[in-house]
Amino acid sequence: MRIRPHHLLCMGNYIGKGYSREFEINMSRVIAELKNRSVLTPVEGADDICAACPFDHHGVCETEEKVRRYDREAADRLGLVYGAEYEYEELARRVADEIYMTGDLTSICGDCEWHSLCLDVIKNNRKNQ
Repeated sequence: MRIRPHHLLCMGNYIGKGYSREFEINMSRVIAELKNRSVLTPVEGADDICAACPFDHHGVCETEEKVRRYDREAADRLGLVYGAEYEYEELARRVADEIYMTGDLTSICGDCEWHSLCLDVIKNNRKNQ
C-alpha cells in the first residue's frame, strides 16, 4: 500500500472518526489490509488513504502545504525513504515509541484539527497499559 508518512501517525490513533463516512470506511479498510498484508511504501503526495478524503482534489490536498510539512517531519523522525518498503507493524511500533511516547506528536502536527483527539487516544492507551 502507498502511505504518506504522516498518515502513519493518524493510523496509530484512529478510532473510527473521520471527515466523512466514505473516509472512515476507507481508513478502516486500509488499516485492516496493512495488518494482514503488512508491507507499505511511503509516498510523496496523495496515497491510498487520500483516495476517499473529501479534501483531495485529483491527488492534491486542500491543505497540501500543511500536510507536506507533516510528511517531512514524520519521515525525518522515522528515517523513512520514499519508495522503500517497510513492515507496517514495525513502523507502528516505532511511531508509538519514537513519537507518541516522547511527546513529539505536537511538534509534528500540533495544528491538525484531529490533534486533541490523538492526544486523548494516547493518554487513554497509556492508562490502559
